[in-house]
Amino acid sequence: MSEKEKITVEINVSPKELHIEHPTCSRGHSLKCDKVKIHNFSSIKVKAKANGEEGFMYIDPIYGSFDNIIEGMQIPDGVIVELFCPECDESLTISGENCKICSAPMFVFHLPKNSIVEGCLRKGCMFHELKIVNADQQLARLFEERMLL
Repeated sequence: MSEKEKITVEINVSPKELHIEHPTCSRGHSLKCDKVKIHNFSSIKVKAKANGEEGFMYIDPIYGSFDNIIEGMQIPDGVIVELFCPECDESLTISGENCKICSAPMFVFHLPKNSIVEGCLRKGCMFHELKIVNADQQLARLFEERMLL
């Protein structure tokens, strides 16, 4: 086998069996919040903006669970929320990626070993994906995004 082959592997994970431990923004700032626990795990803290209001959102770290805590603002179901790194204010929105269910923009959390979690930014939409991505795939994706601009 001299040529590289592209192989897609899908892993079905039962809901509530995985939790995210080391989420970061693309600049490497940790989004882990030890002060606010959800299901006895450290939550994922992000700055949130919606309907002209700003606050913080503590996201449930258990993959497939949506027991989030919102602080300092009200977010009705159906509203698209913007998420930012609380340390550097970097937008966590993925350019050009839309939800497969409701077409809203998507957010991304970076994980160790070049993996990512993507999710829908519409409050109430439960679409999200865990992707284990190698460096070649990330570079190809970045190149595709730049070509589409």
